[in-house]
Amino acid sequence: MRKRILTTALGWLGIFATASAEPPNDHEILVIVGAAGEENYAEGFEEAAAIWEQAQEAANASMQFVGRQQGKNTTDKEKISEWIQNLDTRISTPAWIIYIGHGTYNQRDAFLNLAGPDISAKELVDLLPVMERTLIFVHGGSASSPFMKSLSDESRIILTATRNPDEINYTRFGEYFAGLITSAEGDIDQDGQTSLLEAYIATSGQVEGFYKEAARLASEHALLDDNGDQQGTPPDWFQGVRVKKRARGEKEPDGFRAHQIALIPSELEKLLSPEQRTQRNALEADLETLRKRKDALDESVYYELLESILSKLSKIYLGKDSHPEKSGNS
Repeated sequence: MRKRILTTALGWLGIFATASAEPPNDHEILVIVGAAGEENYAEGFEEAAAIWEQAQEAANASMQFVGRQQGKNTTDKEKISEWIQNLDTRISTPAWIIYIGHGTYNQRDAFLNLAGPDISAKELVDLLPVMERTLIFVHGGSASSPFMKSLSDESRIILTATRNPDEINYTRFGEYFAGLITSAEGDIDQDGQTSLLEAYIATSGQVEGFYKEAARLASEHALLDDNGDQQGTPPDWFQGVRVKKRARGEKEPDGFRAHQIALIPSELEKLLSPEQRTQRNALEADLETLRKRKDALDESVYYELLESILSKLSKIYLGKDSHPEKSGNS
C-alpha cells in the first residue's frame, strides 16, 4: 500500500524524492541469548545471535548482547535491567528487546530462562518505563504467550512464538525470525524492505513448513500484538500484508503498526529522518482510518480528505517538513 500511495502522491507534484539524505533510522537493540541447556540448542541460539550482529551496520543500530559471554561480577538479569534503565524514553527511534532461548511457565508467571537468575514477565513489566518511543519485544521461545498479556500496550509491538503457555516444547520461531527480519527474503509487498509484519508472517510460514516436512504436529503457533489489546493476531489471518479475517465484536486485528517498521530500511526510507518517519507513520494511520470509513462518507468528502493526506505525505518525502525554518527559501 505504501509504495502505491507514495508513487501517486509524488506523481501529483511531478517529481520524485530528491531531498538531501538524512541519516538513516537508528534502532536501539538488546539481544538476549538464554541458557541453552544442551549443546545442540546452544549452536542454534548462537547462530541466530550472530545474524543479528551481522545486521547491525546495515540497520544502523546500536546493539547490545546479553548471554553470549558470562560476566564474572554481573548476572544477565542485572545486565538486562541496566540496559532498560539507560533507555531514553523520549526519542522517536524504536527500542527492541529480542529473546533467543527457552521459556517456562509455572501457572503464575512466565520466565526467560537465563544463565543465572531468570527474569519473569512481571519483573520485565516493572522494569520497563512508560515511553514515547515504540518498544518491540520478540520472544522466540517456548511458553512465550504470557509475555504478550503482561507487556501489551499501545506503544509496544509484541511477537511471541506461542499462542498459549502450554506450548512448552523447543521452538524454532526465534532462530528463523533472525534470518528473515535481516534479509529481503521476507519482503512480501516488494517495497525494498522487510517489515516486522512481513518477517512475522514469513517466519510463521517457515515454522509451519518445518512441521509439515517432518510430518509432526506443530507445537508452536506465533502471535502478533501491535494494538495493545493483549489478544494477538495469528499469521493465517493475513493475505499478503492485509488482514483477510475479522474477529467477532469490536476487536481490531493487528499488523498495521508492525508493517510500518523495518529493521533494515529501503533506499527510499533512508532519505527520511526519524522525525519524518514518525510524521509519515501518523499520516499512514490517518489514511488507514479514512479507508475504513470510506463507505460511510460522501464520495467528494472522502476524496477531499484523501487528497489532503496524500499531499502531506508528499511534502514529507520531499523534505519540506524537516526544516520548517527554511521553508521561506524553498
